[in-house]
Amino acid sequence: MWASTYIQSISSTHNNSGQTLLHLFKAIVDNFATLKPLFEEELFTNNKSFSNYQEQGFRTMEEKICWMLFVDGCALLHILQHAKLDPRHEMNIKIDQLVLVMLDVLLLENQLPFALLKLLWRKEEKELIEAMKEFLKCHHWATDDGNNYVKIEIKTPPTHLLDLQRSIILYRDNNNKKNETPNYFTLPTELWDWLVHKMKRLAQLCTRKSDLTQTDPIAQPDPMVTYRNIMELKEAGIYLSSTKTRRPADISFSYGWICSELKLPEIIVDDTTAATVLNLIAYEMCPDFENDYGICSYVSFLDSLIDHPNDVKALRSKQILLNSLGSDEEVATLFNTLSTDLVPDMRIYKNVRAKIEKHYSDKGRTWLALLYHTYFSNPWAIIAFHAAVVVLALAFIQTWYAINPPK
Repeated sequence: MWASTYIQSISSTHNNSGQTLLHLFKAIVDNFATLKPLFEEELFTNNKSFSNYQEQGFRTMEEKICWMLFVDGCALLHILQHAKLDPRHEMNIKIDQLVLVMLDVLLLENQLPFALLKLLWRKEEKELIEAMKEFLKCHHWATDDGNNYVKIEIKTPPTHLLDLQRSIILYRDNNNKKNETPNYFTLPTELWDWLVHKMKRLAQLCTRKSDLTQTDPIAQPDPMVTYRNIMELKEAGIYLSSTKTRRPADISFSYGWICSELKLPEIIVDDTTAATVLNLIAYEMCPDFENDYGICSYVSFLDSLIDHPNDVKALRSKQILLNSLGSDEEVATLFNTLSTDLVPDMRIYKNVRAKIEKHYSDKGRTWLALLYHTYFSNPWAIIAFHAAVVVLALAFIQTWYAINPPK
């Protein structure tokens, strides 16, 4: 149904739809040799689904496969153009069915090559990519606003729709980082750490025991992580804030004199999160897809912060995590389950982990943070502290005058 609707939409007249169908199908047949390597060999050998091709009027099995690719490709292009939550009259289905369709076309096993879609697309390649971006706007995970996709420049054509979704999620906005306003509260601390680092390096050079790999934080081995969850970081004086975006690449850490700040992107957790994340993880683990395991690394990093429902509650209180799934315990269990048997690239968040561990292992900062958290974390604690200081001051004055009465 959707395939025929797409063909009619791109035909100049209703009577011309038959010619359009033959023209597009011929394009698939003529380019079958190019498309064939993009699929698993099992599709073309010992596939019982195509064994009865002669009974269905096809001359060869390859011709039937081309027809299947033609129908599926046209249907997908119609979905990309018209699958919107509002309005949805073009799809002629209910909202719950539409959501399932939008999830189904992103499944790894349902992906159609971009080269196939390009053969069936009557406009420019750039407009096809824009249509795919518009469709992905409906998937809220790892998107920040309606203009986010428009700003993303795709240098190379995506392999398929799922590949484009992953590229958008892991997109790095370098221009945004250049225009970012510096945090003047953390600059003195960062300057001090930089000076200490340079002094140590100079001392090693003077004693002729310099080894650049010992002082270069990038070349150092991965730090041993001793923190377990957000609540432990909070007790150590590391507080959370939102980046106001939904890009994993925006995770950052800033030192402070007493308390430090860990910035995390927003994430929405609902009934579709598990399926979406597992689908992306499965794509990254494909043996023929060489990648940096960006999604696996992001999920693994979140799992290192989330252990208990209180960790989820802390993320919710800072408007970093929107829980549309259920209880906080369900969200914590979800991330602990998703991270099972993951193979993350530890280099991606290496600097952030190292900074967190450095603050967490600094006993001076930890004790000061504990003092601040105990006596200055809420107005009543501050009032009680000042009241105690006043009482001690009055007691001291009274004792002083008792020992040294005025003459």
